[in-house]
Amino acid sequence: MIAPRAFLALCSAAVTAAPVAAQSMRTVATSRPVNGERLVRATVDFGAGVVHVGASSGTDLYRMQLRYDAERNTPVHRYDPRTGILRLGLEGNGGSGLRVTSRAQLSQRADFDFAPLVPMALEANLGASDATLDLGGMTILSLTVRGGASRSTVTFATPNRGECSRADFTLGAAEFDVTGIANAGCAEIRVEGGVGKAELSFDGTWRRDLKADVSLAMGSLTLRIPRGTGVQLVASRFLSSLDAEGFTRAGDTWTTPGFAQAKQKLTVTVNASAAGVTVTWLP
Repeated sequence: MIAPRAFLALCSAAVTAAPVAAQSMRTVATSRPVNGERLVRATVDFGAGVVHVGASSGTDLYRMQLRYDAERNTPVHRYDPRTGILRLGLEGNGGSGLRVTSRAQLSQRADFDFAPLVPMALEANLGASDATLDLGGMTILSLTVRGGASRSTVTFATPNRGECSRADFTLGAAEFDVTGIANAGCAEIRVEGGVGKAELSFDGTWRRDLKADVSLAMGSLTLRIPRGTGVQLVASRFLSSLDAEGFTRAGDTWTTPGFAQAKQKLTVTVNASAAGVTVTWLP
């Protein structure tokens, strides 16, 4: 049995715990105007919380708004106009990195907005964040997205203004959804992950034939493809299941009829161990 005085002390500690956590939360905002940049190499680091990446309005080259746990993280804002190298986001205090060590970190929020007309090589390290990247209408030359134990959504609602050479997506035990891949127009698409769920939608305006290389372990993969697209699905490792209507199989390759003559072609190489693959046809 707890003595009355000890019980009151415990109650007092419980009452004061929440304000202490709240007091560690800080906000910061920063931006920079466009000044004739021809290329920006931007890296975003945000390990936990809710994050949004998208196009800025007005004349901002970039704009960052953060709500963060000041006990464990420090805002990062470094830009070199000579090289176009930009780094935004958070870094852990004391060299602890961006590991999730408190509930307060999950309450963090970040908004990163970039000038849509400035060519950009974008790298986003999102850790355990619930992330949304709205990249339609931007000028993306290359894209790298890394996510951890949460959900990440990447959307190209309108065509990319740039000639994208490559898009790399790496996920951990997470859900990962990419839509408007044809709008992105990237010459190479690579997806790599562990235990998780990945959905790739190849909708949008096609500029070229597309190739995707997907490596998954113990996860599931859904491919959403416009009907009429010529599709070739190559399995370089064992697939636990394949749900694909309208394909003809030859060894480890599944192909739609008339693939060679199709106006738009998609080749997907699946390097998966115990991963199920589903193909869904879009109108």
